[in-house]
Amino acid sequence: MAATKRVFLWVCVVSVCMGCATRVNAGDIGGSRIDLKAGVYYTVKKGDTLWAISNRYFNSHRVWPQIWSENQQIMNPNRIFPGERLRLFQKNWETTTPPEPVAMAPQTVPTPEAPFYRYRLIHQIGFVKEHPAETSGVVVMRKGDKTLPKTVFGQDESVYVIFPGKPPLKTGTVYTVYRPPQPVSDPETHKPLGVQYRTTGIVRIIESFHDHAIAKIERAFSSVMVDDILLPYEPVSPKIQLIPGVPDMDGSIFMAEKDETIFGDGTVAYIDKGADEGVRPGQSYAVYDVDEIPSEAPGDIAKKSLNDKTPIPPPIRDKVDFGSLLVLHTEATTSTVLITRANRSICPPGRFRSLPSQRQHSE
Repeated sequence: MAATKRVFLWVCVVSVCMGCATRVNAGDIGGSRIDLKAGVYYTVKKGDTLWAISNRYFNSHRVWPQIWSENQQIMNPNRIFPGERLRLFQKNWETTTPPEPVAMAPQTVPTPEAPFYRYRLIHQIGFVKEHPAETSGVVVMRKGDKTLPKTVFGQDESVYVIFPGKPPLKTGTVYTVYRPPQPVSDPETHKPLGVQYRTTGIVRIIESFHDHAIAKIERAFSSVMVDDILLPYEPVSPKIQLIPGVPDMDGSIFMAEKDETIFGDGTVAYIDKGADEGVRPGQSYAVYDVDEIPSEAPGDIAKKSLNDKTPIPPPIRDKVDFGSLLVLHTEATTSTVLITRANRSICPPGRFRSLPSQRQHSE
């Protein structure tokens, strides 16, 4: 009975607060602040855990995985920091109230979920950008590294970050770490395509000063190194909704992310088409090669005399699909893709085009 009263009282408080959201920005509940802004937000205080927050506001420890899944900025559920804002959705609060009898309603057929592809390594992919991005900071040294300086760092190590001429980095802010950007050119035309950003890890600022900050490496996809740069972390769902590609698209797979000269299934690569041409994450395209068919039979060519100067017609060119790719990320003029199928090896520059169902003209 006491638990039921507590839940009822809490639901009433939330209802009153949400009804007054136009006049109230935050309320203090049990010494912790909950902000009302497009939902219910909770500001983490010292000693909090997702387990405890779940029990406090949902009357059950078991809701913590849902709180974690709805707050993508949390990389590790065992590590939340004072000052972080957690969104607690109203639909979850409603589950804590006793159900009321309702009249039987006609059953409706649930809407089928749109097809999607789940790529769990989505935070590890890099990109090629036409123009360099403004960096937030640079890794310069490991904390406490005086006698044996290291240039390569791993997960859970702390590093110093500098940001010359820029505002101090805020404590608790998360950043993605990249290798210093490298220029990239088209392998055929040698035309500059931009600069490559290759991801090495994710860090969180744990201390900040006016001229430097200390960051902890929370995830290391490869070794974080001196001179690596920081860019703002952008949470991306690994669940990629599949959408139709651009009709009659034709472009180049100009390089693999790790610069392999031969690659195939499961490789992350870059293409020379981007958002400016309608390319979007979730689109699929065919990987193809060109077969050259002789315009004359080899036997007929052999029968010609040495004095026969009749030119041989150029070979017939036929495009043959042998694989597929999925767009993971787009910039203005380039995109990062995953090779989802390849029946033969791909050597840059490879070719891709619209799937057969999206080709509007006859070949």
